[in-house]
Amino acid sequence: MIEFYAPWCPACQQLQPVWKEFADWGDDMGVNIAKVDVTEQPGLSGRFIITSLPTIYHCKDGIFRKYQGARTKEDFLSFVDEQKWKSVEPVSSWFGPSSFLMNSMSALFKLSMFIRRCHNYMTEQLGIPVWGSYVIFGLATLFSGLALGLLLVFIADFVFPSRRFSSPDYYQSEFNAFQYVHLQTAH
Repeated sequence: MIEFYAPWCPACQQLQPVWKEFADWGDDMGVNIAKVDVTEQPGLSGRFIITSLPTIYHCKDGIFRKYQGARTKEDFLSFVDEQKWKSVEPVSSWFGPSSFLMNSMSALFKLSMFIRRCHNYMTEQLGIPVWGSYVIFGLATLFSGLALGLLLVFIADFVFPSRRFSSPDYYQSEFNAFQYVHLQTAH
């Protein structure tokens, strides 16, 4: 069982004593009980699509199920001991934490935290005003978009070259037009 929480969350703080008691029983039952601070592990919260706190998942043999029951030690124990988790629909393979989609979501969460750290460093350590940081990120976004777009155009032209320029007849017709123009201007 995994609990996703945040230190600032009142519902999470209220659950902590119950979760600790449950974790003590988990050792006796042979069940791993864990908790993840979403402020410290944004990648994991992205993989599991954590939209409310606290969120609890049951994991067995790589199959994840979201726990929706009451938040008492007895309910947690019966969920595991009586195998009530078998009646809960597993998380779809598309949205499983190890799927490509959730790996991408995790990367976006990590990127957002990196951008936040960069922003804080620029404003707090370097003394750049907040608007200056926004301008820097705006320009970086613009130029990286332009570079990626240009790269995509080069790749597309390499993979799918234009037929207009590959025909020998095209160059011959261009040469004939060029000669015609020069002959007309020479007379």
